[in-house]
Amino acid sequence: MYERVLVIDDSPDIRDFLVENILRPKGFEVLAASDGMMGLELAIAKEPDLMITDQQMPGLTGLQVLQKLRERSIDIPAILITGEGSEDTAVRAFRLGIKDYIIKPIDAEELSESVDKALRESRLQKERDQLVEQLMESNSQLQRRAQELNVLYGVGKSVSSSLDLEEVLQRVVEAAVYVVGAEEGSLMLLDEDRGELYIRASKNLDSKARSMRKRVTDSLAGQVLQTKRAIAIGADSQWKRTHTALLVKSLIYVPLILQNKPIGVLGVTNQIKDSSFDSNDTRALSALGGYATIAINNANMYNTMARERTVLSEVVEQFEDAVIVVDEDF
Repeated sequence: MYERVLVIDDSPDIRDFLVENILRPKGFEVLAASDGMMGLELAIAKEPDLMITDQQMPGLTGLQVLQKLRERSIDIPAILITGEGSEDTAVRAFRLGIKDYIIKPIDAEELSESVDKALRESRLQKERDQLVEQLMESNSQLQRRAQELNVLYGVGKSVSSSLDLEEVLQRVVEAAVYVVGAEEGSLMLLDEDRGELYIRASKNLDSKARSMRKRVTDSLAGQVLQTKRAIAIGADSQWKRTHTALLVKSLIYVPLILQNKPIGVLGVTNQIKDSSFDSNDTRALSALGGYATIAINNANMYNTMARERTVLSEVVEQFEDAVIVVDEDF
């Protein structure tokens, strides 16, 4: 893409000289204005890569054009051309950030070098700005990732240290909402006898939504359960109906798999925000779903062991009673 240069000068001869002898031969896209006001309007509308402006013009002077652009936070590199050099004008010009200050008569070679230098500096500045922006974005992502890891670590500790399944599942859902920045979250488990999903833990759902059940065969969450594959719908997709029977703008559902068998679905949704979830969000949700599955498995194992202990205790009691009876008869 060609760089765009705006020339502002009330003299047709100077405009033509700059355009035809210096700028177009270099391959620039050139805009031209015959006075300061027209130049200001073009600068605002087109935002050129460089502006070459005369100082003394009808309406607005070159410095006034620069000043009005700065007031609008529009930063366009500029070269100022003036018929009479003065220290005051030079100081004001450089305070406004001009790249060069050229006194008439114009030397074509001098101006050509000035244009090249100004654009080179502008390109370097844009590259630096882009690098800074990328660095800030990378730092933001790293900070977010660190927060995610801290949350995942905390949930992992609670899974390994708590036998309270309700507490752990609730913490998993709250962590899911926090980590991905969602509005709502839910953890649904499968009722195999009825072929339905019911909500076991939730965050920011009303009582009606919490009490609703969805058949596995006709719901998006049911599809995730049956295919054992996560699904993500972004804000740019058409709104979808979820287990809440409400329309959402974006969502993620991940399956809960225990011993290769689907037992439930962990999900987050946005009904209001237009922001979408990304692959990192899906991975984080999958990790939390894994913790939920571990907690459910631990609870199942604990309940099984508790039942076995109960049965064993009953057997021991019956055996002791039998021994006592034998002893009494003997």
